[in-house]
Order: sequence, then C-alpha cells, then structure tokens
Amino acid sequence: MGERGSARRLGQWLRSAALAAMSPRARAYVITVDALYLAVVAAGLATIDLHLRDGIVFVVLIALAIVSIETSLRFVWHRPPGGGSSNDLLAVWTLPVALLLPPVYSAVVVVPLMVYVQLRVVRRAPVKLFFSIASTGIAGYLASSVHQAFFPPNTVWTAATLAGSSRALLATASCVVVRYVVNWVLVDEVVALTKPGHRRLALLRDRENLGVSAAEACMGILVALAYATSLVAVPLALPPVLVFQRTLLIAELRHAARTDPKTGLANATYWREVAEREVARARSGGEALAILLVDVDHFKAINDRFGHLIGDEVLRAVARGLTHGLRPRDFVGRFGGEEFVILLTGSDAEQARHAAERIRGHIAGLRVETPLHRESVGVTISVGVAAFRENGHSVLELLDAADSALYAAKRAG
Repeated sequence: MGERGSARRLGQWLRSAALAAMSPRARAYVITVDALYLAVVAAGLATIDLHLRDGIVFVVLIALAIVSIETSLRFVWHRPPGGGSSNDLLAVWTLPVALLLPPVYSAVVVVPLMVYVQLRVVRRAPVKLFFSIASTGIAGYLASSVHQAFFPPNTVWTAATLAGSSRALLATASCVVVRYVVNWVLVDEVVALTKPGHRRLALLRDRENLGVSAAEACMGILVALAYATSLVAVPLALPPVLVFQRTLLIAELRHAARTDPKTGLANATYWREVAEREVARARSGGEALAILLVDVDHFKAINDRFGHLIGDEVLRAVARGLTHGLRPRDFVGRFGGEEFVILLTGSDAEQARHAAERIRGHIAGLRVETPLHRESVGVTISVGVAAFRENGHSVLELLDAADSALYAAKRAG
C-alpha cells in the first residue's frame, strides 16, 4: 500500500511538473539546462574562496529582497487574482550580487528567493520552478563572470571601480546585458518548444518590457553603488523599489481589466471601447473601416468529444491564428464563447473580405494536439464581414450586420 501510494504521488508530481507531457525535444532541453545549472553551481562551490564580508553582503541582499516581497504583499500587491505582480523586481537585489561577489553567488542567490516567492506569492509546477532557477542562475553566473573578467582578482569595490571610468561602465553594462539576454534566450527557447506559434524573442521586441528591465537594472546598479559607499546605505533603496512596483502594478491591473484571460486578446468591453473611438475617427475623417465577426465551427462538438481543456487550447490556437498576417493597427478581441471580433481600420469592404479569406485559410491549416486521445483536432471558422457606411454607421450597427453575414456564411457551409 505504501509503495502504491508513493507511486501515485510520484505520478501526481510528474503530471504537475508537466515534464512527462512535454515533447522529447522540450524535455531534453529542460533537463540539459537544469543539469548545466547544477554543474555550474558544483564547479563554482568547488573553487570559491569564502570570505566573511562576501557572506554578509549576500545575506543582506537576500534579506532585503525578502523584505521587498513581504512589503509588496501587504501594501502593493494586495494578493490580486493570479498571484500578484509579474514584475517582482528581484533583479534589483540579485544584480548587485553579480556585480559585487564571485560568480557562484549569482548562481545560487536565486534559489532562496524563488523558493520564497513559490511559497508566499504564486505556486508553479516543480519543473517550471527549477527551470526558472536554472535559467536565471546560469544567466547570473555568466554575467558575473563577464564583469569579473574586466578586473584583477580581489578588487575592492568602490564607486570608482564600479562606475568611475569608461572601462568600469563597460564592465557594468556588459554584466547587465549578458544577464538579461541569456535568461531571455534560455526561457524563450523552452517556450518555443512547448507552445506552437510562439514568436521567438518577442520579449526583445517588447518596448514596455525592455523599459521596465532597464529601470530595474539601473536600480540594481544604484544598490551596488550604495554598497560601495556603505553597507548601511543599501536599505535606502527599498522605498523607491516599492513605489516603482506599485506603479507597475497599476499598469498591470489596467492591462488585466482589458484582457481576456483565456486567450490574451482584448476582452469585449475594451474592444468595444477602441472600436467606438475608431468609428468616431472614421466618421469625422472619412476613412474606411470594417469589422470581422469570427465564430469557431462545431466548437461544442470539440468540447463534448475532447473536453473543455482541449476546447480552451483550440480557442488559444484560433486567437494566435487570427493575428497572423494582420497589420499592427488592426485590433482583435474575444467577443465571448467561441466568437472573436476584428477591427480593420483603413479597410473597405473588398479589403475586409480578402482579409477574412486569408484568415479563414490560415486557421483551417491549424492542428491542436490532444495528448490523451493521441490525435490532433482540425479547426475551421466562419467569418462575417461588415464595412462602415456600407453596412452601418455605428459599432452596434456594424456588429449586427457582421452577425447576419456570419450566420449566412454558416448556413452556406
């Protein structure tokens, strides 16, 4: 009975970890990165010369990071749905470790912090937690190694050695760039292997994310400079970090209020808000505008046969497919259930019909895997088209016309 219970718990752990559900390539990649991290830590610990002051700095920075997490939970995050802010700003405290201490400290500092976040903020599958530790730890180790290569051994860190010359600034900048880019690349690869249709290195094209990361890095450098003045000055960075985190949270809450959680597209309320503005602009400026109303064919049959989890995967696949080939100014939203809506600014009826056919053909080529049933699901959609002025002069009229066109398309097969 005990062995059977242990086997059952192991099976539950493997399912929660999602390692067994990964493709062979993804599984091999995750295991390789995890093994590389363990090798890096082992090699670093075997060669490190321990110094009391390094240990004190290490513990102080971890303690401040934990204080930041706890204070954020009480006064910033207020435990919103989903486990809090994704912008935890932990790099404010871990980047100084890369700048001030031997590389192995940068590899291991993420362990207590991410485990603490796991226990206090958001639960992740074990495989995701360990991969996050591994990718961030490897990135920190490499970044610290690059920084240390600019200086002789046993350098005493002062404001001058950290930022007092062009060489010092280059060393600091190199450390920051290596840390972020290596981590992004490692994470991006596993996402690409586990999520079909993922746009590689999308984070590097996300201006908002780059701006937050740059601000986070600058605050981390300032913490290191504060240490160069006095270790007692380091806690002074805590209030600005919390204020910055609160600002980020407001932006995240605004984004969450506008986003459909299942597909990541605009929700119906926000889509309608944007559409009203664009229709008003088209009315006053004489511009063309069209709306596409999209419905997933036979969606109830997919849910009934494969279950709602596969149904959700179908919705996500369709959401990704709808954005394929659209212009940056076109706006896609989830209208509700299996219906989606697309706002085509600057497009007349003929252009909208061409766009609808292009999207319909692309979606028809999608396949959604169903691991438990060992088969893939094909997806088709029906599309209704409505053009501004030709089919209506308001969002409501356009949606009504697109809805009629949609059901005419469904009846026609």
